[in-house]
Amino acid sequence: MSQPSGRIGACIAACAIVVTAATARAHGIVGDRFFPATITTDDPFAADELALPTVTVFNHETDYDMEYSKSILPGFAVSLDFGYAVQTPPGGPHASGWSNLSVTPAVELWRNEAHEAIVTTGFIWEIGGTGSKAVADRGSTYTPELLFGKGFGDLPDTLAFLRPFAVTGQMGLSIPSTTGSSNAFNWGGAVEYSLLYLQNNVHDEGFPDVVAHLTPIMEFALQTRTDAEGGETTGTLNPGLISTAQYTQLAVEAIVPVNRASGDAVGVIAQLHFYIDDIFPRSLGRPIFGGLR
Repeated sequence: MSQPSGRIGACIAACAIVVTAATARAHGIVGDRFFPATITTDDPFAADELALPTVTVFNHETDYDMEYSKSILPGFAVSLDFGYAVQTPPGGPHASGWSNLSVTPAVELWRNEAHEAIVTTGFIWEIGGTGSKAVADRGSTYTPELLFGKGFGDLPDTLAFLRPFAVTGQMGLSIPSTTGSSNAFNWGGAVEYSLLYLQNNVHDEGFPDVVAHLTPIMEFALQTRTDAEGGETTGTLNPGLISTAQYTQLAVEAIVPVNRASGDAVGVIAQLHFYIDDIFPRSLGRPIFGGLR
């Protein structure tokens, strides 16, 4: 696969200018733990946020995506996700157009502040036929899913250096409406190490702000077919780095296929993310019903 274009590099550079070091305080907080927004898999929070843009270059395709999540009630939000795809297969016809719109309601089921844990359920509805015929499926796909997050701040003092670690996970069954299409079990997650947690909750290492707000992360996103002829698993490993600020975050990850069936070269994904609940705490960042006045 070719390297990312100059336009994508310029986009990433422009995003980096926007992100400035500050303390993130609302989205993704459980106890003493702040979970940054993951970019390859979904994070387990129903919040007000905007991902714009997310740029992905992988498998001879470039995607420009947008996702907006709006809280309806505390702990209940609905997300809208769509984008534009440019496909350039070697030796094949090029195609481009809008992807299908996806609608995802999510409900936080359980939180444990002391153990920095959260469990959420969601339902992804990819609405078939809402995108361009050249790149989007005509049939819909329905994916009930379960998501979780767990920080390790409750480890004993003898393992204090492991406390900045946290994990998130996502599991769901994709059910396409098109006859003859295969169901698939989607499973993935992230392992992250928060330098901010290390600095504030374990030991002050004296990091400058720009370093303290970095989170090294390893995401993985896998899919296993569940039909009679299935069993094949495809997917990617995504090592990267997240830079978090009070109102925004910038994340960049490599996309490494796990096998030949998953891709033929390493790709890249980058995202600029806005915490709407911090930017507009008295208006757009508040639940429509039940928010504090």
